[in-house]
Amino acid sequence: MAEQIPYGIAGNLLTRLGSAVFHEIGLMYGVGSELRRLEDTLSTVRAVLVDAEEKKESSQAVAVWVRRLNDVVYDADDLLDDFAFEELRRKTDVRGGRFGGQVRDFFSSSNHLAFRFKMGRRIKAIRESLDDIAKDISKFNFVPIVVISDHVVPTRNVRGRETCSVVEKSHKIVGRDKDKMQIIELLMQSPSSYENMPIVAIVGMGGLGKTTLAQLVYNDQQVASYFDLKMWVCVSDDFDVKLLVRNVIKSATNRDVENLELDQLQKLLKENLDGKRYLLVLDDVWNEDVQKWGQFITLLPPVGANGGSKILVTTRSTRVASIMGIDSPYSVEGLKDVESWELFESIAFKMGEEKMHPNLVAIGKDIVKMCKGVPLVIRTLGRVLRYKNHQESHWLSIKNNKNLILLGDKNDILPVLRLSYDNLPIHLKQCFGYCALFPKDYIFKRKELVQLWMAQGYIQPSYENEYCLEDVGDEYFEDLLSRSLFEEAEVKGVNNDTLSYKMHDLIHDLAQSIVNSEVIILTNDVKAIPKRVHHVSVFGATNELPEDLVDKPIRTYFECDDYGFYLRNRYISSLRCSRVIKVDFRWQQIPTPLGKLSHLRYLDLSFGLFENLPSGVTRLKNLQTLKVYNCLWLKEWPRNMKNLINLRHLEINAYNKLTYMPGGLRELTQLRTLPFFLVGNESDSWEGSWHEKGMGGGLSELKFLNLRGQLEIKWLSNMRGSRKANKEAILEGKQYLESLTLSYPRGSRESEEEMEAMVSVMESLQPHSNLKVLQVEHYSGVRFPNWMMMNDGLDLLLPKLVTITIRNCERCQVLPTFGQLPSLKVLHLHTLPAVKNMKEDYPLSAKPFFPSLKTLTIYNMPSSSSNGWGKRPDVAGQQPPPSYPYLEHLSLSKITAELCLQLICASSSLKSLQISEIKDELSLPEEMSSLSNLHTLDIWGCPYLYERCNNGEDRPKISHIPYIRLTCFNKCVLFQLN
Repeated sequence: MAEQIPYGIAGNLLTRLGSAVFHEIGLMYGVGSELRRLEDTLSTVRAVLVDAEEKKESSQAVAVWVRRLNDVVYDADDLLDDFAFEELRRKTDVRGGRFGGQVRDFFSSSNHLAFRFKMGRRIKAIRESLDDIAKDISKFNFVPIVVISDHVVPTRNVRGRETCSVVEKSHKIVGRDKDKMQIIELLMQSPSSYENMPIVAIVGMGGLGKTTLAQLVYNDQQVASYFDLKMWVCVSDDFDVKLLVRNVIKSATNRDVENLELDQLQKLLKENLDGKRYLLVLDDVWNEDVQKWGQFITLLPPVGANGGSKILVTTRSTRVASIMGIDSPYSVEGLKDVESWELFESIAFKMGEEKMHPNLVAIGKDIVKMCKGVPLVIRTLGRVLRYKNHQESHWLSIKNNKNLILLGDKNDILPVLRLSYDNLPIHLKQCFGYCALFPKDYIFKRKELVQLWMAQGYIQPSYENEYCLEDVGDEYFEDLLSRSLFEEAEVKGVNNDTLSYKMHDLIHDLAQSIVNSEVIILTNDVKAIPKRVHHVSVFGATNELPEDLVDKPIRTYFECDDYGFYLRNRYISSLRCSRVIKVDFRWQQIPTPLGKLSHLRYLDLSFGLFENLPSGVTRLKNLQTLKVYNCLWLKEWPRNMKNLINLRHLEINAYNKLTYMPGGLRELTQLRTLPFFLVGNESDSWEGSWHEKGMGGGLSELKFLNLRGQLEIKWLSNMRGSRKANKEAILEGKQYLESLTLSYPRGSRESEEEMEAMVSVMESLQPHSNLKVLQVEHYSGVRFPNWMMMNDGLDLLLPKLVTITIRNCERCQVLPTFGQLPSLKVLHLHTLPAVKNMKEDYPLSAKPFFPSLKTLTIYNMPSSSSNGWGKRPDVAGQQPPPSYPYLEHLSLSKITAELCLQLICASSSLKSLQISEIKDELSLPEEMSSLSNLHTLDIWGCPYLYERCNNGEDRPKISHIPYIRLTCFNKCVLFQLN
């Protein structure tokens, strides 16, 4: 298979060549005309890459042309990096005042001329090679194609297979009865509105049986009785509105309607559909053009004229469903193991044969597990093995095959899956292919993958929307996710964000079949590295690296687990072209040559056992991402971290021995991610020596950084001596910050003056209104800052806040009016012994109290009354506004019985309730019996309540709850009621 088109890298090269920086470089080194000629030729070549992408699969000569282009583009990328590196080094050295011997020597006339001569020869060689490639454009009849929008334009139209409404007789259908009934139920629901046509979309990756499921629904007797007319149209990738309307009419009338204009077609459509309740199935839809869909849907008769009519769509893309106005499409899952075996058994064996071949049954079950529930693959492999005369060797060869999509006599798996790749916009193809770097079942984060794409130069900046690279990368990721090329791997967090993702095994096989030898996963089974490899990952390998890794143009070295190779100095030196290095081996000392990898953009040293980062790291001027998570022994930063002027992500957490942050962070204006910040001592007496040692100062380091995502600020007590920073607004302008943790040292004791200074520091940390998560730990002030304690308007100040955690604030006496917050879903209050009440909300406010709260946890708040925990009526005698309307999970421990009863009585939607360690005599309220949604009750450490609930007076109040656990000292009673 041909190599991938370097579309994104070529685009980035053109962006750099046209920049002011390279105009200056051209003047400085006398290569301006050569760079301009290189830019012109590259622009000409890039214009035909869309056409070349279409032709390379059918022409070996074009595939060789693409391979030559890849080599030149990678060489040009290295060249521009070398130029930019020297320019960055010159600027940082000048800025740092380094005019010592080494710098003077570098800028001496002889060295300058030598560098200019060397680079001039490289430019000439690259330009001549690119000229030769450009000359072949006419030979291959490449056509320039302007990509108007990188986000929607596929490289070519690839006609998918034709489908019809009839299920193949040879197909045994397994495991789809439940799906079928649920979709029929959706189709027969009464429309909630007569303004829009009701649409049901079936979504899933290729091969899962979406079309088969639609066929089952279409041919169901109940559906046939409900609808007056049924129509089936196979749309595939060609969403031509006129052709589509023609095919709808053809399906409705069984006659062709050629040579009619759209207006005439619309009249025919109206004649045949008006007054009828119809079902229209649009199978295999790929269209993402909102305008085309809108034009088609308006041609259908209004839904009011034929109430109950529905459209059923099958597609691989949630984005297709979204442009149809469907927020929650029906997602098809893979078959269960039992269903998969039933399907496989029925195809691979004739009736009763499986009993005569128990050895093949055992192998077959292993093969079925490899299929991951995809019916297309199960059917294909079953057919292959049915005609192998039940020879065990054939079955074992299938079981041991690493790439299932290439199996099958007709090779019918790959073409189906390949459609998902062929319909990708060209800018996404290299991004998708890069994911072959990960081993099967590897779980990755969205942010991690976007950073890797950025490091390789695959992401094109968006000038029209002024998006940063990370935002564009998020769009790329979302597009691949919507096309079922990624799938969610971990449960969503409290902010409804998916935590991690993976690729289905078959999609992974597809990616590997596309990139061929460009990407390799290194295991003990790999004896040699292909000549043209560019990206290497290491998985489960314990041997030495192969010798032929040395001097390969490796752009990625990525260890996927902690069994990686030890990267010796000579191997690191051979990674001189690398953009990405991730090592999971437990380095105790970072090899010196690492600082010489000038092209490096992504460096992950997490879990290392080293004590300090060497100064050579600060020479990596192109570095965008540096990760040092869980480096338990790390205690020292290198000086001059401020020289990493392209650093965008400095990812670190609290698991280390650091006592300060690197100095000069405020100068890293590109920095977007800094999840952890240790506050240095910024008192006037310390400030000079602090910065002289390369140590970071106080909160003012953060003021000018455009941070996003998560930020944890620790050791805030170090700011109490500062007389200037406390009045600065540090975080108020950080609109992309989503999660904020403010933490003081545990168990600190301050004077009254110091506590007032702490409040002043907290005042300076008022976040932007976009904040979603707030956590305050070990704050020892008597009161929270004014921005938290507003009488009215907290809902306007923090309207998007979803989660709040207040922990170990032992002197605070009054809680803010959290009940005002419109988006708050989770509230955790932990160890607040001095809290007396929640600040009273304005009685005249008619707004609901805690309108979105779902989870409330209170632990160790023994002094709080129930004041402020509920709404009072506007006028005496009237009902108060609703409180806790969506509260589902309530956990109460070490609080007063008064507050406990108040919260239970106010929570009509409870699903789970936990009560523990209530010292007062507590009996459950009568309202317990009306909590119809409550399914779990857990009571422990409450002797009085234990007796009342076990066999006492409160037992009838909880008799409706299905799951009950009562625990008191060494006694435990479990109930499971029906």
